Amino acid sequence: MPLTKPTVQVETELRPSVAALLETIRSQYPGVPFLALGQTALWDEPAKAVWRTILDQHLPGAALISGVHDTDYFAKTTAHIAADDKFAVLRHDDGRTRDLWSAAGEMSSLFGSESVPTRHMYMKHGVPFDWLARHEPGGKANLYDAMTAAWGWTGLVHTEQHHVIAHDIPICDILTALLRQMDLAFMESLSCLEDPQSRAAASELCERIKDWARSFAAHCDGATSLTDLYRDLLPKIYQLLLQHPPLHFSATTTTQLLRFHSETYQRPRFAVVDLFLQPATRAAAIRAYNSCVAGSGIYGLENFGPGAIPFDLVVPGLGRGTIGVSGSKVTIEFGDTPAVLTSPTPVQNLETLARVIENAYGDRAVLVGKAITLINMLAAEHLVVFHETASGYTSSTEAFNTALAKSNITQSLYPIVRLEYGTWDALADSNSAARLRLPSHLAAAYGAQTVSAAEFGTRWRDVVADQKSTLREIKSLNKMRDLLTYLEAKEFGDWSARRQDYEQALATLSEYAQRSEVLRQRVEEHRREMAMWKEERAQLEARMGDDWRRNSLPLVHRLRHETLSDAERAQLETKLAHETAVRERIFAQPLAIGQDRIRASRRLIASFQHQRRLLERGSEPRAARATLEQITVEAQRARMRIVHDAYITVDSLEHTNLRPTAWWFPLVDPSGAWFEGMAARVEARFEYVTPR
Repeated sequence: MPLTKPTVQVETELRPSVAALLETIRSQYPGVPFLALGQTALWDEPAKAVWRTILDQHLPGAALISGVHDTDYFAKTTAHIAADDKFAVLRHDDGRTRDLWSAAGEMSSLFGSESVPTRHMYMKHGVPFDWLARHEPGGKANLYDAMTAAWGWTGLVHTEQHHVIAHDIPICDILTALLRQMDLAFMESLSCLEDPQSRAAASELCERIKDWARSFAAHCDGATSLTDLYRDLLPKIYQLLLQHPPLHFSATTTTQLLRFHSETYQRPRFAVVDLFLQPATRAAAIRAYNSCVAGSGIYGLENFGPGAIPFDLVVPGLGRGTIGVSGSKVTIEFGDTPAVLTSPTPVQNLETLARVIENAYGDRAVLVGKAITLINMLAAEHLVVFHETASGYTSSTEAFNTALAKSNITQSLYPIVRLEYGTWDALADSNSAARLRLPSHLAAAYGAQTVSAAEFGTRWRDVVADQKSTLREIKSLNKMRDLLTYLEAKEFGDWSARRQDYEQALATLSEYAQRSEVLRQRVEEHRREMAMWKEERAQLEARMGDDWRRNSLPLVHRLRHETLSDAERAQLETKLAHETAVRERIFAQPLAIGQDRIRASRRLIASFQHQRRLLERGSEPRAARATLEQITVEAQRARMRIVHDAYITVDSLEHTNLRPTAWWFPLVDPSGAWFEGMAARVEARFEYVTPR
């Protein structure tokens, strides 16, 4: 692969949005350096080399600083990881690794992205996820593992209990896991190249990148970190894309940019910190911050303890903690053991804060804003370059600055430069000789296992539109017959025979249901009769009771309680015997007949119910029900696969079109034409974070 540009280079024709933005920079922000900051060099961040290309041609001499954001905590997960190593390479799914948030360790193979097809997404599109889980060999965990993992994406995760910032990850500890992650991403990417010549050139590139990592680690001591490696890789990957060493370029880290001590506190990047220290602005700054995070899921300052300000202090080797300032006391919330620093005077300005921190930690401490205030720090001295969709906090930053302005607190901040790529569109114009072997979800979407690079780029927007249509269609299929008809019509496998089997099974069950219905009706008929007999019995028993109380009870009362002569007693006993005989004839005999009828009805009901159970549980209806269940499982699994493939296709292509992994470009097209084509398609805009 050539590493130098041809002597003659065709100047990139700019889109109007880029030309207008550059003209504004020339007139309003001359000499302001550009800052491109990301957490890793092995993902999308170095794709901003496209901006270096544009600057070289249309704003020569403009400085671009590419930085590694190394002050965030390294990735962790609550998932149990059966490994003794300090670091593991994990996929992101909606099951075991649902809570994974990867920082500084993300990597995507060609076409891959962190697009997780969640249980909620499936259910929204009509997939009975939990029902399928009950029919899944291996159970729910297996279904989550098989169907909810992001395709082509892995993250490095710290497996130990304690948290550690990215800057404090020793390269010697993580190198093995990093190389394993590279191997996974590179091997999966190489499998997407069909022709041997392209695959051989790409394999050489992959080995070169791994050699860079191995060589760097071999010459490092135990204090050298993963982010030192990333900083070393940035200019190398820029050179891969530009095919010459990047001009007016430097690489840095957040721990270098935001080093805070007596020699740096006066830099404009720390001016926003001063707003939370000065008595004249502190209350307004705290109100502005808390108002802009309210309801966003971001903690307000009251959640961080007394005197908290929206900035953290990072001390390499010690950790990261929220800064609290109360009078002459400075508290750093380093985990379970906060550090308490004191000043002889109240801490009400940057100079005093810098002196207190420097006395405790020397010149190695880093003062970094939380998500919202970090933008202000960076934009105070740089035109920060973001991809579209990157950093979801900028609207909150703008709200914070607007709230400050309403309190008559003004700031001088440069706008963000947002770059919008046409990554896959540019592939159509690249004339790349590569033929792509598509992963299964893309092969289904494109209707072909292999396509040329140009065809992939030409068709991708139509493919995405088709897959969105598929998701809408399949979401509307609420009946199994409709789903089977859809599967047959769309030729998602041989569903004609399965649909016929389904209809035959339904017909069989319908026939048995009719026969069962006859028996059910007989049961209901006899239940109605039995209810009638019971009602008659209740009426007879009531009348018999009335008769007893009216005709017999008085006689019994006289016999028991009155003093009677023998003749009178004999007369009463004769009369009582007569009443008993009458009651037997009029009431008891009909009651016995009614009871016999009730018992007969019960026997008939039990007999018909038994016949019905035998009918419904017979071998033929059992086989029909098993057929229905099996076909339903197969059809719903097919629905799930279609939803999976369509969702992954749509989400990953749209995401990677805007945020491609940098090393994909030389992997697929060593000539550089794909990358140059993307530069020609770039759109750009300013995003202002202060009121205009």
